[in-house]
Amino acid sequence: MGCGGEKSVSPETYMANTENYAKWVDEKVEGSLAWRSLSEYDRGDSKLAAWVGYREGKPTMIRLYALPDYATKWWIYTDSATGKVLYFKEEAKTDGKKVTYRFAYDGDSVIMAMASNAPYVSTYGDNDFRLKPAEVQKLMQETIAAVEQDVKVLSPEANAARKENAQFFATGGRNSWSLVINPSTSSVVYKVPGVEDRKFGYDVPVTGPKNESIYTFNSLNGKIDVSIFGKGCASNDGRNYPYTVVFVDGSKTFAGCGVLLQ
Repeated sequence: MGCGGEKSVSPETYMANTENYAKWVDEKVEGSLAWRSLSEYDRGDSKLAAWVGYREGKPTMIRLYALPDYATKWWIYTDSATGKVLYFKEEAKTDGKKVTYRFAYDGDSVIMAMASNAPYVSTYGDNDFRLKPAEVQKLMQETIAAVEQDVKVLSPEANAARKENAQFFATGGRNSWSLVINPSTSSVVYKVPGVEDRKFGYDVPVTGPKNESIYTFNSLNGKIDVSIFGKGCASNDGRNYPYTVVFVDGSKTFAGCGVLLQ
């Protein structure tokens, strides 16, 4: 779905269409949990938290929040037909009040720019990157590239899962089992070296008596019960993980370590 190329409509209608498209993208990405994120993205003098949302495997929206307090937030949306930036929204505080800036683009043109409910008037002149679609496009592309890079502290297996937008990776250690939980594809994959992968359907967790997350994943050939505890875990692969994982497969119980990928 794309909404570029609507040059025959009024700027107001064009802006409304881009905003409706942005809401639609938000709903689709949130519904599928198809995210990849970077908790600290160093961009020049700025530190940002970055998220990229995917539709059908393609990046369609970017969120950037200024660290440390999220006082400034940016949203960027692409035209899925062209891959170019279509809409940019910024929330910032000016004199203690929150102001929302909105920009609608068509190719290399700014169709409409608003500051809350009034026309946007820049105080930055030619230095205002938001009025330059090519610069917003560059920001978007650089953010996607940064988020899609491998995370150094993750194992190759965990990075491979992250590239599929999986949310959680667990392992029993070197040359042991691994478990990939991926809500974006409604799938859970359990791997053991030398054994065919087992696949389960995804289901949401419940909270256990020790505040752990408890999942039950089912397949045609059985089920596994997975408990994730917010307790650090040292694995024999030489890595420290923030979560301890226990799962039950029939009569067998396994323990390991896990990490959120997004």
